[in-house]
Amino acid sequence: MDTAPTQASPEGAFELSGGDLCLDFANTWGDRSRPETDLLESYPQLLAFARQTASLSPEAIRALEARAKPPGANVAMRTARAFREALYGIFSARAQGLEVPTQDLACLNRLLREALPNLCLVCEGAGSAWQWREEARHLTSPLWPIARAAAELLTRDPSVPVRECGGSQCTWLFLDFSRGRSRRWCSMSSCGNREKARRHYHRTKGRESGL
Repeated sequence: MDTAPTQASPEGAFELSGGDLCLDFANTWGDRSRPETDLLESYPQLLAFARQTASLSPEAIRALEARAKPPGANVAMRTARAFREALYGIFSARAQGLEVPTQDLACLNRLLREALPNLCLVCEGAGSAWQWREEARHLTSPLWPIARAAAELLTRDPSVPVRECGGSQCTWLFLDFSRGRSRRWCSMSSCGNREKARRHYHRTKGRESGL
């Protein structure tokens, strides 16, 4: 994965290649050892993510933009960033075959307790759909669809393997739909080639040192 810019532009700033909304949200910080790859630094950036992923209605996003004033927006951002790291902890553990950290699962469950009472079913003509109510009143509502997506991914049957990029400068999470479920990189063209070049360099230096 290429180094991310330090600021998110209003449209199209996020690479949505994780395979699931909750993984795309976790990936808004591309490499947790490099603060400059964090794209979620302000409440407008949280709304930009909701807009790009169409996870909230345009009307709700406009209403939240009007309501996003300190200190409420600052509190919502602290919640969003903590929730993002809880998601990373949960799915990074899953990718490594480890037990999900208790505190991270508790964070997800707190968001679900806030979100799910606001989920309702609406019928339009012959069709029906899930819809969020009162989303425009809660500054943390951009997190509701993400929490629901995380719960659905964790309970999916049959499950799809979650992987974490094998790159040394990438903490990207993704669903592995590859044949044989053997994918290692978020992108072969970036992290995969970079890691191959790095290993080749160290092998070459090792041979030279042995001369």
